[in-house]
Amino acid sequence: MSETTTGLQEGYAVLADLWCSPQDADPEDARRRAAAWIPELERIEPAAATSLASFLQHFIVEDEYVELFELDPRCPLYVGSHSFEEPTTCAKAGVSDRNGYMIELLGIYRHLGLVPAGGELPDYLPMMVEFLALTAGSDDPVRDKLIREYMLPYLPPMRARLQELQSPFGDLLDTVERVLTYDAGARTVGECHA
Repeated sequence: MSETTTGLQEGYAVLADLWCSPQDADPEDARRRAAAWIPELERIEPAAATSLASFLQHFIVEDEYVELFELDPRCPLYVGSHSFEEPTTCAKAGVSDRNGYMIELLGIYRHLGLVPAGGELPDYLPMMVEFLALTAGSDDPVRDKLIREYMLPYLPPMRARLQELQSPFGDLLDTVERVLTYDAGARTVGECHA
């Protein structure tokens, strides 16, 4: 495994932990690991390193996190909820665009040998990022498809909502988007030279 792949694997794992609720992941450990990853990130994607450093300047308390992302969330961590209209009836839920998106995500996860655990929906951002950590270094084109077709196009509405709320998590999402773009670009360059 290359140094860059190892850096991406650790980076995605750290980013996933930073998105998790403080009760589900040790926020201080995640922040320490993120700070340690910044020099590596600066080498591969300087703007992402700047965004991550900016996010780390803010201390997020659990109440803030819960108000923003849980219970009656101001900004759900479910990527599809920002791009697809919520169905108005239970009958429409089964045939909604978001339901189709999540079924396709499950197919991608299964193809990559991953199974969502803990009852989370497939479009839960921390889980999506964690899956990228688990598959870092894979040359499977389905992993690239996950990034290019099922993540990057669906993050801008979430970013807009975080900006509207003036949340420091906007910097964390910027980091994720830039790392995803780098990862997809690095794979494309590697494919061109293969």
